[in-house]
Amino acid sequence: MTPPVGAAARLDWTALGVFVFFFALVTVLGFVAACWRRGDLAQLSEWGLGGRRFGSFVTWFLLGGDLYTAYTLIALPALVYAVGAYGFFAIPYAVFGYPIVFMTMPRLWNACRKHGWITSADFVEGRYGSRGLALAVAVTGVIATMPYIALQLVGMQVVFEAMGLGALGIGKETPLVIAFVILALYTYSSGLRAPALI
Repeated sequence: MTPPVGAAARLDWTALGVFVFFFALVTVLGFVAACWRRGDLAQLSEWGLGGRRFGSFVTWFLLGGDLYTAYTLIALPALVYAVGAYGFFAIPYAVFGYPIVFMTMPRLWNACRKHGWITSADFVEGRYGSRGLALAVAVTGVIATMPYIALQLVGMQVVFEAMGLGALGIGKETPLVIAFVILALYTYSSGLRAPALI
């Protein structure tokens, strides 16, 4: 399918070139991550927690990648632009949230390491002895994550549109599907090591 006349002018070749370079680099690093700090990836604690061997430095970058996403860089500025001052809720949210997280997470990490807990549901079951409550926490966590994942996908699509990929005459979802499949594959093969290395 050929792009309409004049559409090629809207494609930002420089941005596309930079994106393709870094996307290829991230893809290679994502798959190579399975060999980084190698462990038995068949074990859930190795796959999902990196064997609990990342340390403060790697964990700091991992948290940065987790916190500063399409939500922070695209959705919040768009919200402030659309509704004004109401969008600034994220600033006090972060100001109050960070101290709470940094005061509670080290203690939670120590308890989870001591008892071998991997997920929040494991923690709840071990702490309160209730499988029903653990199931409720697990289901709530999965359901609550879905809108966040959808937001990340929308953010990726906004970036693709800003680069002008629509000018190539391919469907709007094609680059998104390709990126998501590659991300899912290297996460499946490397676990938490992939985003930690990237």
